[in-house]
Amino acid sequence: METDFNHTRLMRFFGWLVHAHPNFWIDVGKLETQLLKSRLARRVVDAPIYITGLARAGTTLLLNILASHPRLTSFKYCDYYGAFTPFWADHIFRAVGLGAARKQERAHADGVMVNAYSPEAMEEILWMQFFAYLHDPAENNVVERQTSHPEFEAVYAATLAKLLLCRDADRIVSKNNYNITRIAYLAKLYEDARFVIAVRHPVAHIASMARQHQRNLAHFSSPDHRQYLRNAGHFEFGHERIPITIDAEKTQHIQTLWGEGRDAEGWAEYWNAIYAWTYEEVLQHEVLKTRCLVVPFEQLCAAAEQKITDILAFCNLDADEAWVEGWGERVAYQPQYEAAFSTAERDAIMEICGATAKNYGL
Repeated sequence: METDFNHTRLMRFFGWLVHAHPNFWIDVGKLETQLLKSRLARRVVDAPIYITGLARAGTTLLLNILASHPRLTSFKYCDYYGAFTPFWADHIFRAVGLGAARKQERAHADGVMVNAYSPEAMEEILWMQFFAYLHDPAENNVVERQTSHPEFEAVYAATLAKLLLCRDADRIVSKNNYNITRIAYLAKLYEDARFVIAVRHPVAHIASMARQHQRNLAHFSSPDHRQYLRNAGHFEFGHERIPITIDAEKTQHIQTLWGEGRDAEGWAEYWNAIYAWTYEEVLQHEVLKTRCLVVPFEQLCAAAEQKITDILAFCNLDADEAWVEGWGERVAYQPQYEAAFSTAERDAIMEICGATAKNYGL
């Protein structure tokens, strides 16, 4: 039964406790893993599914679809407070009523209704504690295949297994926009992993990103909001905006354009940098390309049942026809705003992004 339980004060306390002392909680998480050792031995992290791509490309929609599959589970909003100890935190949060809290529209104002147990991108909390350079615009943020970090890999694998255990699922689906530059590394860690890459026509995509950035600046600029975004590893929009860096000079150029008020050009350079790199380094790689499925947002919306069926087949998942049909009926994109670009801005976007967009069939 749904409740109107107000968990804000409790969650702020947990948030402060966890994110103010991450090293302590990593150690507590290792203790949790040790105490669950025998049960975790039966929860193998098999064929994880990674959803990635720049924000506003349809990654949340893809996550919501796949996370509702009966065999899958994901990170959830409440994992912000229990990322290092997911098993114990899950039991506490269910006991206080988070699982039954009423859903409200999420901060993006895009009609997606969520509560504390809705799927969300939260695994970045783990990555940030072990890779200090990931959100440094002066450093290459790519995590290469040859990277080796035994402590992170052990903690990460244990966390995924504990999520499977406490939520009684067979496989993990994880959305993380930043994993776009870590596909080779994750493919090494999990040889049966699948990667679903969301992409969107650059004009519509940049319009959506620019709108969300302005919304964050207007509505989510308080110290509490900004601290939450930093702690959760959400640097896509607002005052915390930091591009994913694959080349420090390119990132500096993007930030210069933004600083000069040339937002459309800056977003276009960012879109092109990430998707051109992904096409060249991942989708042209002889092995990696076989483990990736590109899902254009427009195609997902126009032919949802077929695209969902394709995704399921790629991920080696079965589903009832009614489940697929149900999502097909729910997926309908209705723009809530116009792309307020001048002709010159549209031309500039396509001049920067056109060749890369063509590679993706856009």
